[in-house]
This record gives sequence, structure tokens and C-alpha cells, in this order.
Amino acid sequence: MTSQSPPSLPRSWTAAVIILGTLILGYSVIIAGQILLGVIPVLLLVLLYLLWRFVVAVESIADAQQRLAARRERRER
Repeated sequence: MTSQSPPSLPRSWTAAVIILGTLILGYSVIIAGQILLGVIPVLLLVLLYLLWRFVVAVESIADAQQRLAARRERRER
């Protein structure tokens, strides 16, 4: 393992997303009376998070491949 770690969401962003999701669900249940009205935006938030984690993972893999290629190139010289 390397000393590098993938970037994580700041605590303030995480808290804001959780509060936003709770407010959306609360509005949809209490005011609108339709749970799906709140579930769909919350699912979109979760999908955006998963997409972000996927991009971070691919970047990490690409970075590791570049380091391996550079190490092999130095050994061949």
C-alpha cells in the first residue's frame, strides 16, 4: 500500500447532503404525501456519489499503472 489515499468528501459536504436528503424526504412525506417524490432525488444523490467514487477509483488505478510503468522504465535503463 502507498501513503497516498483517495480524496474523500469533506465533512461539511457530507453533512449538507445528508441534511438535504432528509429535508427532501421529509417534504415529500409530510407536505406532498408522496414518498416517491423524495426517494427519486435521494437516489440521484446516491448515484452521483457512487459515480464520484468510481471516478476516484479509476484515477487511482491509472495513477498506480503510471507509477509501475515509470518504475519498469527506470529498471530497464
